[in-house]
Amino acid sequence: MIIERDIIKEIKPFIKRDEFISIIGPRQSGKTTFLGILKEYLVNELKIRRDLISNITFEDRRLLMEFESDPISFARSFMPSGIKEKSYLMIDEFQYTQDGGQKLKLIYDTLKGIKIIVTGSSSLDIKAKVSRFMVGRILTFCLYPFNFREYLRAHHKRLEKIYAENNDKVTDYLLKGRQFRIKRGEDLFYREFIPEYERFSIWGGYPAVVLSEQEPVRKKLLRDIYNNYILKDIKTLLELATEKNLFLLSQYLALQAGNIIVYRNLSQASGLQYRKLKDHLNILKETFICSEVKPFFKNRQKELSKNPKLYFIDTGFRNNLMENMNSLNKRVDAGAIIENTCFIRLNKLCAGIGKINFWRTKAGAEVDFILHNRGGIIPVEIKYSPFTKEKLSKGFVSFVESFKPHYGLVLTKNYWGTIQRGKTKVLFIPVYYL
Repeated sequence: MIIERDIIKEIKPFIKRDEFISIIGPRQSGKTTFLGILKEYLVNELKIRRDLISNITFEDRRLLMEFESDPISFARSFMPSGIKEKSYLMIDEFQYTQDGGQKLKLIYDTLKGIKIIVTGSSSLDIKAKVSRFMVGRILTFCLYPFNFREYLRAHHKRLEKIYAENNDKVTDYLLKGRQFRIKRGEDLFYREFIPEYERFSIWGGYPAVVLSEQEPVRKKLLRDIYNNYILKDIKTLLELATEKNLFLLSQYLALQAGNIIVYRNLSQASGLQYRKLKDHLNILKETFICSEVKPFFKNRQKELSKNPKLYFIDTGFRNNLMENMNSLNKRVDAGAIIENTCFIRLNKLCAGIGKINFWRTKAGAEVDFILHNRGGIIPVEIKYSPFTKEKLSKGFVSFVESFKPHYGLVLTKNYWGTIQRGKTKVLFIPVYYL
């Protein structure tokens, strides 16, 4: 079953431009399948001839050796003779190349009738080995596991239609400050959305997991994703003799997701000294397993020096590490799971246009996320409980009174509403429409 990915809309405007394209993201997030989707778009919508589109992988070591030996001849071999139209070469698993960026630059500067699209599962490889040589010559996009809209596309087309209508309004509000009319009260579709949203939050968005209906199969798929990730990426990048320390670190991080990192505790739990611990954490970030959120300060130096929070890029991956795939009503960490699910979505929305912080004072006042966008800030609080009227936490009120943002957002379990607090307009929106 092939599910169309939202990233296609981001890439479409750049298909006919000269720049090459790189698509990075976690293993098993659907990069190989997406290249097939992209090929069909080129053929069916842009009317590009199939014989002008080639799709290969560098897991084929023969092709990899040919590329590394003579990149110009290699690229030219995929360009039909005597045809002036542009050719398209899609290369999966590009991270296996040596000096890939230099070779792509040579092709870009030498051959004018070909556009190359590469994928990779480690941002370290693509950024360090490709982007620095291809400045101004390559555009990078991230393909993550399914978001909630793509999940609904696979399981519930009617709810996807309802989601799309409301999500467009919410994202326009967050990213563009565009106001929209809100009908106060409980969302009409609340009881239909919640079971789907909670299932998505437990099992995550890896395509193979989403598309599997049997729980034992989903569990095995998540275990295999972890094992393959360890074997193919981490052990190589860290030159590990054993993955024991990494496993202990990953499990402890899963338990602490959404909490401020205490490096001493991480070191004790994993058996890693500070420098090795930082190396491991960096690799976890660069291979799309975890992401850091730093505290909000007006003083930039304080923001950089204070300890961050850490979230997982996929909640199913995180829950599998905990060996707990129980439903939310049977878990003590339900709030942390929903918070992590919201982070994943906000992280994608802010990619390339803003950043995310959290806010906490010494007195204990806190706000889950602070979004930076259009030169302003938007506090976002997650309250995964039924609302019957608008209400703000003390921490949220404290932030609003201290920093006076124009807008704020409270993500509820079921409720639409709005309230004015001083100069700040606060919207209450069901979390599943984010």
